Amino acid sequence: MIRSYKGEIAGRVHAAHWAQAGVVLAADLLDGRSDGRTHAPDQIDRAVEAVRAAGATGRILFQGDSGYYAGRVAERIVAGGGLFRLGVPRGKALWRAVAAVHEDDWIDAVDYPGAQVALLNYAPADWPDGTRVVARRVLYDAEQLSANPRSRRSRTVGKDQLALVLDGIEDTAYAYSFFATNEDLDLDEEIAQAEWELRRRTKVEELFRDTAHGAGLSHLPSGSHAVNSMWMWGALLAYNLSAWLQMLAPIGTARRRIATVRRLLIARAARLVTTARRHRLRFAPAARELIATTLARIRAAVVLDA
Repeated sequence: MIRSYKGEIAGRVHAAHWAQAGVVLAADLLDGRSDGRTHAPDQIDRAVEAVRAAGATGRILFQGDSGYYAGRVAERIVAGGGLFRLGVPRGKALWRAVAAVHEDDWIDAVDYPGAQVALLNYAPADWPDGTRVVARRVLYDAEQLSANPRSRRSRTVGKDQLALVLDGIEDTAYAYSFFATNEDLDLDEEIAQAEWELRRRTKVEELFRDTAHGAGLSHLPSGSHAVNSMWMWGALLAYNLSAWLQMLAPIGTARRRIATVRRLLIARAARLVTTARRHRLRFAPAARELIATTLARIRAAVVLDA
């Protein structure tokens, strides 16, 4: 059992999230000191099994941040016939590779004004054949960078370049991010598209935000790991139920949070009335229309085999 600096029981949820369907496929509750890369290969297998059982076909693309940067994780993905995009921690080898990129080889990023991407002549050692690394750079003015070593943005700038800016020698500096992939990225458009899709992976953060504020995953209630694991799965199940309800109920094209789904679909006002010795709920007209439309969608999708 691990406790935070506040004395609260702490845990870290590692989840595999199906991006297109917007549901959780597999998850593990680890303590704050556990390495997610150790558990990732098994979680990858469970996620593949779940997505195949749901009827998905084709090649599966795994995306993850640098917390899952490990050759064994990439190897497990490739062994299952998949593709990967995994964040790469910044290191000396990457800074050297970035310095070797010709200025003309940088291309504009998609939907990110001022950002550029490039394919590096670098691949991490002992990774699957065909692994390549893509870099993204964003130019910042000196006043946008901090000398605080805990500054997230400043940590993305090379130490030498950051020192020049902080000393007033340079007015601007580039911040960099990297990811490794085994995709065939030969065209500029393919490189930019891959980086854009990985950047949109931040939608997975909505999963944790939604379960924290809408399903009680903001805290763990027990000193027992088993109890806390059940609590985690209750929150994740609420997240999936919210997604499934939104597939059926016409409450908009954008994904709604659990609290909104609860208000629009579940917490509907109604009166209990009795007619001919039968009890039934009488909803407001708007709610009756919503329920009727949802039931019609369910009935249209039902297929019976005899």
